Amino acid sequence: MAGVSVNPVSGPSSPYLRFRKATISARRGPELDHVYGTGGGIGSVLEQFRYAGAGDADVSLRGASVEGTRAGTMQRRRDHIVFWIGDGTATITSAHGGTVVVPPGRPLFLSAGTVYDFTAATSRVTMLHLSDAILRTTVGAQDTAAVQDLLFEELARDEHALHRLRAVLEGSTAALTSADTSADARAAVNDRVVAAVLAAFPRREADPVAPTPVGRAIAFMHEHAHRELSVQEVAEAAGLSVRGLQDAFARQLQTSPMTHLRALRLDGVHEDLASGSVDSVADVARAWQFHHPGRFASSYAARFGEKPSATLRWARTPRP
Repeated sequence: MAGVSVNPVSGPSSPYLRFRKATISARRGPELDHVYGTGGGIGSVLEQFRYAGAGDADVSLRGASVEGTRAGTMQRRRDHIVFWIGDGTATITSAHGGTVVVPPGRPLFLSAGTVYDFTAATSRVTMLHLSDAILRTTVGAQDTAAVQDLLFEELARDEHALHRLRAVLEGSTAALTSADTSADARAAVNDRVVAAVLAAFPRREADPVAPTPVGRAIAFMHEHAHRELSVQEVAEAAGLSVRGLQDAFARQLQTSPMTHLRALRLDGVHEDLASGSVDSVADVARAWQFHHPGRFASSYAARFGEKPSATLRWARTPRP
């Protein structure tokens, strides 16, 4: 079937978005792999998969109905995610070594900048997506040093704060998921939800482990992806020679530095087009340093299974 539908409704603030996908295939499609950082694949055989949600680019509530046991790795993502399962179990192991077995109904916070291995045997998953931008803005009002990855406790320790979060979500779901919510009302709801999340899942300091050269290179790519970059610049940021950087990427990621940068930029183009709020494919491509339309279109189609114009057209198509 077609990829995830993303339906924006223009307004003075972040546009309303609706997400929907249904398939009987074991392959969920590149759109969700991009959202959840699972491009390396998920070990599973799915007889049925449904995914739906709504909100805006900062806060959205999404749910998935699935069958079968799934296992894989979630790489770094753009969104932070609070999730809880409706039945069964899920086991999450973070990059810093902590393992959590998640029972039904117990929310878990997945920080956007952290890699997680997971195994899930559940048929219902609910996910609250929070943009890094809105959390960074909120945390920045209290902490001007929030310049690195924002990391949060995975488990809520304060039962009162967790109870408050559940109550806020219960009272906010209708406004979060309705296309009729005004821009001002949506902003107010988003603020309430974010405040409740941060009260339940406090920010934690980064682990005192020096970043690897590849990690430094990837962070540099993320920060400078919108401008021209040479492999020499990336190597210098990583503290390696060009040959050393290429060898490190080949050994750890089975790719080259510039191929990784191109994929990162393609993901950025895809996310911008899927918002439906951009003027044209050409403008977005140039903003992400794609200056050869033919090669860009071919690379985009190879990664996402459709032309960039199709992504934008789909995003702009009104749906009930």
